[in-house]
Amino acid sequence: MKKLLLILSLIVVMIGCKKEPDYPIYTMEEKRKIYREAKANDNQEKIKELKSLKNKLEILGKKGDKTAFEEYADWDAVLKGL
Repeated sequence: MKKLLLILSLIVVMIGCKKEPDYPIYTMEEKRKIYREAKANDNQEKIKELKSLKNKLEILGKKGDKTAFEEYADWDAVLKGL
């Protein structure tokens, strides 16, 4: 009985301690706004940063992170102007 309780409590702890992603998550409108502001101010550093984020998300998406892949697809569309 003790083993069963220990196993169940470990499972609950593992589920409760879900890791947060190490990349920012924005709505599509926020992504467009960030890109438009960078483009309007001719902020090449910010545009490079966004492209770097897109590349990072692509790599994480290929490793199996579904959220990263969705974020990559959104950023790809924004940066291409779709």
